Order: sequence, then structure tokens, then C-alpha cells
Amino acid sequence: MTDDLEARIRRLEDRAEISLLVAEYGVAVDDRDMATLGDLFTDDAVFRHADGFAEMRGRDTVIDFYQNRFRLFGPSFHYPHSHAIWFPETTGAGDATTATGRVTAHAELGTEGKTVMVALRYHDRYVCQGRWRFAERVLSFLYFMDLAELAAGGLTAPMRKIWPGPTMATDLPETLPTWRSYYGLA
Repeated sequence: MTDDLEARIRRLEDRAEISLLVAEYGVAVDDRDMATLGDLFTDDAVFRHADGFAEMRGRDTVIDFYQNRFRLFGPSFHYPHSHAIWFPETTGAGDATTATGRVTAHAELGTEGKTVMVALRYHDRYVCQGRWRFAERVLSFLYFMDLAELAAGGLTAPMRKIWPGPTMATDLPETLPTWRSYYGLA
């Protein structure tokens, strides 16, 4: 990292703005604030699930996806946990216009008379276009199931994506190279 004080301050400001972007996302989703949600993505944004369940390209398509998903849910609550942000090497103050990040998170979703719990990671690409926005969000799931199923040992089940649709394997942690190597599966 450069010793230039202006560049170091700008990098801290960028980190704070990207963290705010992630916080705004959860609140916009939970509040069904479509105007704010749309403003958080670039025009050519990509939003997809790592398992291939869904892939949307373009802000309007992403927002349409959310509109349709929201019809399936009552109240929801998204809460990010850790947030790592990486910048490419830059040459001076204010010249970083891209970054990548990883957010660990949980969500609670009310649907069909049940509380559904979700543990996930977002793998993000951010672009600064007057403000920081999502250029890409990729979701990976540890589990997606009814709270009662989770409490009854659901985290130990090999197939932990139980809702919506057919029960499926999840992305985390079994697909990770480090996990596979640790257990001699590589």
C-alpha cells in the first residue's frame, strides 16, 4: 500500500462506503424498497446463485427477480456478519474504482406459515460510479431450511437446501477446495 496519506484516507473512505452499501442492501430487501435496491446495482449488474438456481443480468432483470421472490415471502430480516474488502493495487488517491468482497450473512424469512433460516456468503464485485454499487453478487448457501428442521439437526444433513423447491445440496462448505483437502476428498 502506498505511503501517501491522501490515498490511505481515500481507501478507508471507500471501505466505509462499500460497507454502507452492504448494510443498505439488507435493509432495502427487508423493507421492499425497490427504488433503493435498484440504485445499489450497476446497470449491467449480475446477480446469481453459485449453484446455478438463478442468474440475472442487468439491473432491471435483478429487480424483477426480487419482485417475484418477494411475492413468496412475508417479513424478512437480513443481517451481514463479517465483510472482507479487497482493492486492486492502485497508484494514488482516489483512483480505485473497483473492489471485490466477501460477506457472511444470515437471513430469516417468513413464508407459508414457517420461519425459514438461511446462512450464506455473498461474493461481490463493486464498482464506483459516482458511488459504490454492486457489479456482481454471487450467493453461496450453507443451509436454507425451516427453523424447526434446523433446530432438529438440519445443519448435519448432507442436503441442507430444503426450501424452495426440491431438496438440494448446498455450496458450503463441501465444495470448497480447503474443505475437500482437509477431509481427503480432493
